[in-house]
Amino acid sequence: MKKKYMQILEEHLGRYPLMEPQDIGKLVYQSEFGSEHMVSDRQQAEDFLIEEWKALPKDNIAGILQAGQESARQISESLIRFPLSLCGSVDEARLLAHLFLSTAEECRGTVEGLEEKLEILKDLHIPGMEPWMAEWKQEGYPPVHHSQTYREAYQPHYRLTQKKYGDFFPVLFEIYRLMQRKEPAVVAIDGRCGSGKTYLAGMIGKLFPCNICHMDDFYLPPGQRRKNWMEIPGGNMDLKRFLAEVLRPVRKGQRILYRPYDCRKNDMEEAVWMPFRKLTVVEGSYSRHPILTAEYDLTIFLTCSREEQKRRLQMREGNHFSAFEDVWIPMEENYLQHYSIETGSHLIVDTSDY
Repeated sequence: MKKKYMQILEEHLGRYPLMEPQDIGKLVYQSEFGSEHMVSDRQQAEDFLIEEWKALPKDNIAGILQAGQESARQISESLIRFPLSLCGSVDEARLLAHLFLSTAEECRGTVEGLEEKLEILKDLHIPGMEPWMAEWKQEGYPPVHHSQTYREAYQPHYRLTQKKYGDFFPVLFEIYRLMQRKEPAVVAIDGRCGSGKTYLAGMIGKLFPCNICHMDDFYLPPGQRRKNWMEIPGGNMDLKRFLAEVLRPVRKGQRILYRPYDCRKNDMEEAVWMPFRKLTVVEGSYSRHPILTAEYDLTIFLTCSREEQKRRLQMREGNHFSAFEDVWIPMEENYLQHYSIETGSHLIVDTSDY
């Protein structure tokens, strides 16, 4: 942790050389406690963000985006400062407000964690830093504001969000946009195993009211598979049952009711019942099969490097990794290439560095 946090501190000091001790203190405070102290009224916090975004010079926003000079800045392993100037519309600003508020609810820092980071900070020997920290400690580590020098030099307009929200911001915005419609919406998350499909679906489920359906629940029992099923793209999936029990009922505004198949037990589990919701997220390999794809309003493809895929699957599957390497990955790649799943998706996200 020390090495990574030192890199974060040095990156900020290099990018913002006019930082004063209180600006550095604010950075450390936010990296530990987030922004929970700023949220007492959710609607007021959203309204304030929107008004701040509207007050930004629009020509300045365009210039910053074009030059690529503004970007989210990591302040801890899990948190970033997301500039308001990266929001290109009021709807994107509203989404940022939603992510900011969700982040504020999730942050749970400790004084011990704060003091551990302050000890790391001492190694940088910043002039005036130690006396400022001593006075700050005596005051009980209250929230810190940016210095006047910092505000005038860098005009900070940002909100803290979880890094994962910033990484998937384009995806989350499209989800947010779909949520504004009156009609039900269905989103598919397909991609390579180990690329984060279940992780992304869980994130969406936490941020938006929705149903999440997993393609893993719809494997075909071995006795129902064709003899050459391994050569057929998606030959191990009960796609017709998924279409009949999930996608078509959703389109009709009906509840979802199905029995998941457990491939380890080779048996059906107890029935799963989901009340109708306006948003349904389908995650898993083979979710973009041509039999299903016409039912989707948004399709997302996740990928990662072969090296990262192997590392993740080895950690996740342990002794079962060889089955993925020898059987499931080749079958999956055959499906992806046969139906051009990646290039045919609305959004493509490479998660190799996430």
